[in-house]
Amino acid sequence: MHFSRTQWLCAALSLFVFAGLALGEAGIWPLEAFDRAITDAVPALRTETLNLLMLAITGLGDSRFLVFAASVTVLALLAARAWREALLFGAAFALMPVIVKLLKMTIARPRPTVDLYGGVESFSFPSGHATNSALIYGALALLALAVFRKLPGRLLAAAFALLAVMIAVSRIYLGAHWPSDTLAGLGLAGLMLTLMSVVQDELRLPDAAKFVPFVLILLTAAFPLYLLIALPEARELYTALHAE
Repeated sequence: MHFSRTQWLCAALSLFVFAGLALGEAGIWPLEAFDRAITDAVPALRTETLNLLMLAITGLGDSRFLVFAASVTVLALLAARAWREALLFGAAFALMPVIVKLLKMTIARPRPTVDLYGGVESFSFPSGHATNSALIYGALALLALAVFRKLPGRLLAAAFALLAVMIAVSRIYLGAHWPSDTLAGLGLAGLMLTLMSVVQDELRLPDAAKFVPFVLILLTAAFPLYLLIALPEARELYTALHAE
């Protein structure tokens, strides 16, 4: 397995972010001061319009929608007869939620809004929304770069990267996570994506270009329908918005 210089840099940066925040959570440095400085500033930024926007953005990172996005992506790779890529993506998509849950149970950090979820999801570090969203949309970015080598692929990859960051931001805005939770999630996803990119470089990607637009169209069409179901319950769930 060969890492390019860029891949080494991405892996090192992702590890530095995740490990540094985990050490802060362990009390090695004052992480709480960093988190509270940002979290305490958020309420002054909230408006009805921004509330609705952030609820919609966070919906793109809901576990139900991510399962749909992951399934469509893997099925598209299978339809393109990209067997090894389908296995690679599917394994990463299945493994990451397990890793996140194990970390949550081990660290057991309370959320900024208590009683938001039950069970292991009541814990905050790292953010499952941020981690799993960055992984799945990051994997779509890798696929776009592999299929569309020039400007279209780069634009698609940039759009997916921006979406992952915005989902992380939405978790802070909605009071569901501390800032460090979401940054740790992005770092953790970055590690997995770097490994996926290394393995993908050693595979031969078939000509699957016609399936990538299909995935994008299907996700774009499905999301408004999903919001009709998810938005009303999201308005009730995120009680930090009701405190204003």
